[in-house]
This record gives sequence, structure tokens and C-alpha cells, in this order.
Amino acid sequence: MDDVRDMQPRLASLLDAIVQYRKAAGLSQAQLANRVRYQPSYLSKAERGLLGVPSQSLVSAIDAELKAGGALVELRRHAWLEDKGGQAGVTWMEVSKEVDITDRRQLIVGGSAAAVVPVAVASATMSSASAVPAPQPAAPVAPGAQARVRNELAGRWWTSWQTFRDGEEIHSSQEVAVSHTGDHLTIEAVSRGLALESGGYLWSGELRLFDNEILMGWYAAADGPVRSKGTLFLSLHPHGDRLTGRWVGLSYDGLFIEGWGTMARSEEVSISLLERLRKQHS
Repeated sequence: MDDVRDMQPRLASLLDAIVQYRKAAGLSQAQLANRVRYQPSYLSKAERGLLGVPSQSLVSAIDAELKAGGALVELRRHAWLEDKGGQAGVTWMEVSKEVDITDRRQLIVGGSAAAVVPVAVASATMSSASAVPAPQPAAPVAPGAQARVRNELAGRWWTSWQTFRDGEEIHSSQEVAVSHTGDHLTIEAVSRGLALESGGYLWSGELRLFDNEILMGWYAAADGPVRSKGTLFLSLHPHGDRLTGRWVGLSYDGLFIEGWGTMARSEEVSISLLERLRKQHS
């Protein structure tokens, strides 16, 4: 793994261990990516260290799939601490603020806003999501800081969607990668949630930021046999760490299907925001 030679030692150890476990299982990157329901190119970047310390959700899914018994999760813990070592006062007690505290496989039930998923699975997911605590209020933003924060929307986010199958409400949640240049953003789902044959799919889209407050754009399925596509209207929180809004488009249930959607830097916050929207606008 030439890419990890100049990395911090514990991150290099984590990535090397992931590769070794994968090879021992006789899996290619693409095969493992399909099993953990992530985009192959995303897993490739993670293994080469191009994403820094991989997300807790990704490492946990790989650990479970490769039957590592928590070894990879523990290596990630050390890599995360090493990465934060330059920040005064950071200890492992801070990790509870960074990692996902719930099982990703219990929460992800589909692709994007128009995912096709079994209703029984969706019901279990809704029950799990209702137990997620509401996000804590963010600290006040200093005068003049909002424009800087709002211009830093690139990176990894979690999206959650309210969608429907045969008239039954379904929730889906996915990790996405966002690129941000000026007032233009591109968004690409890197996890499918479910295998394609079970209804999950990858998607991508574009958004434009207006007045540092509103994002409008579109999304479309990136998996060949899936026709789902539509438009997005999202409101950016003043602190730049979450978005809430609506989607409308073609889905399994037909044309002009719509629902709530959220984006946040963690899965639990994204799901909590969606639950809040559903309660406020029942």
C-alpha cells in the first residue's frame, strides 16, 4: 500500500488491516463495497487514505462483514485519537460526539428519496429512529462568521428522506459526498443502503446556493435500471451544519411523489431532524 507510507502510523495500520482482512476473505474492493453497500470508488479512496480517517459507519460495516470481531473498530479509535492529537484537550471521551451511537444497518433502509424497500424493514427503522436524541443547539456564530461557515459545505454528509411505497411511509438514510465551489454544489450518494435487487440505489445531483440560505437543485438515480429522479429544495441552517427541506419527483409510487428530506454531518442528527419535521408538519 504505497499510499499509506507517509500517513500517521495508526491510520496506516488501520488501512493496512482493512486490506489484509479483505484479502483474507478473498474479496475484491468492488465485492466488499457491494456487501457493505458503499460505492466501490469510495471504498477505494478510503483504503488509500484519501478520505483521512474513514467514517465510523464504514469501518463498523466492514468489521462486521469481514468478521474482524471489533479489531478494525478499535484500530479506527486509535487512528481517530491520533488524528485529533494536535487539538488540546481531546480525549477518548470526545469520541461519543463523533461516532455513530446506533447500528447503521438498523437505520439504513433504502436508497434516496425514492427508494424501493420492504415496508416491514421501514417500520423497524422508524422505531429505531424515534429513539435518537434531538441534536443539541449549536454555539452562537460570531458576527461575520456565517459566510465563512456557509461556504464550507464540502465533505461527507448524511441524508435522510421521507418516501413512500404503495402508499406506506418509508424512511431512508445514506452517506453522501458533497463538492462545493462558489454557489454550486454536486452531491453523490456513496452508500446504497440496500442491495440493488432489494430496492436501494445510488444517485447523484446538483444544487445551487442562493443568498447563503436556500439550495435548489435536482437528483437522479445512478443505477441503470432505476428511473427515480426529481427536484430538491433545502434550507441551510445559519450555522451551516444542517439542511432541511422537501423533494418531489418520480418514484416507485409514480409521478409527483414528495416528502421531507434532511442533511447533517452525522446520521443520528439527520434522522432526528427528519423525525422533528414529521412531527411539526404531520
